[in-house]
Amino acid sequence: MHSLPSIDPLEDGTSEVRLLDFMGNSLSVVNDARQSFEKASADWSEKDAKLLNYLAREHHTSPFRGVVFKWFVKAPLFVARQWWKHTVACTYVDDQLGWNEKSYRYCSAEDAEFYMPSVFLQQSESNRQASAGPLPGATQEQAKLAYASGLWAAKAAYEDLLTMGVSKEQARAVLPPAMYTSFVWTCSLQALLHFVSLRKGAGAQGEIVAYADALLALGRPVAPEAFEAFAANNYQF
Repeated sequence: MHSLPSIDPLEDGTSEVRLLDFMGNSLSVVNDARQSFEKASADWSEKDAKLLNYLAREHHTSPFRGVVFKWFVKAPLFVARQWWKHTVACTYVDDQLGWNEKSYRYCSAEDAEFYMPSVFLQQSESNRQASAGPLPGATQEQAKLAYASGLWAAKAAYEDLLTMGVSKEQARAVLPPAMYTSFVWTCSLQALLHFVSLRKGAGAQGEIVAYADALLALGRPVAPEAFEAFAANNYQF
């Protein structure tokens, strides 16, 4: 197991992305592509860089599936649920993809942690799923109070239900999407780059963009040439 750093994407002292382990590098990508000719490179060269850039530019993605990452992620439930869509929408026959998440059927949420936005944003008038600029000053404080009140009311209801003898699997239903969960995500380089291309795109929610940036920062040293080719392709994959 490699000793690797972690990042607090939401900068709240609670969120986390940590690279637990990985397999392969940029040379793995080009050597998988050359398997069609039963050839391989022992050392990285300019010829390999050209091939890698070609593969990324033309979206010849299967060779990118041979590089695998294993991540630990701690995120609010609303981020995790959006992230989960990638495990059902981006699965390939030869892809390495796994998702193992903390379960509040087994774990009590009595010590749950919640995400509190540092700035509350207005609803966009032109995009029903997006936000616009920050709320004005006085409304910021009102929003924080209303948000915090909702969190603690939900937490209190959960604890009351447990005290009554209600099972954890039913009581958890009152807990809000701002509650933190954690999961281990195993993915190929292809799946990782596809995730980043969508979650750094126009209209993506700021919180999940922060996680995409963390994945980029932590994943890049594993296969820097592949990430450079991805950037040269305008982060499209």
